[in-house]
Amino acid sequence: MLRECHRILKRGGRIAGFTIHTPAGLSPADREAAAELGPIRVLGFESAEELMRGVGFTVCERADVTELFRKTCTALLETRKRFADDLRAAEGDDVFEEEQAKKQRYLKGAEDGLLLRSFHVAVKS
Repeated sequence: MLRECHRILKRGGRIAGFTIHTPAGLSPADREAAAELGPIRVLGFESAEELMRGVGFTVCERADVTELFRKTCTALLETRKRFADDLRAAEGDDVFEEEQAKKQRYLKGAEDGLLLRSFHVAVKS
């Protein structure tokens, strides 16, 4: 995706986006726990900054939004629980349960300090 953004942007063009990633320096046990709690590719790449630099972007802003991410996961879990009957009817039981479990894993990862959420802005060099 980053390569394609780089390809279509003019020099000086900007991209912005969120990433879920692990903090630097995790122990092997914590890396394993983060891999189980986070998205599929949470350990599958270097830092977002390194990826962006690798395809020709310069990161000009980075903000840690982990606390907002934690609050959002909590609110989503509570809201999905409140509307569980309607969501189960629309999504099906399996999808509903899968989404609830995913949000709970992300929340645990953020609360345990194993998952971070960052917002990045980068410019095409």
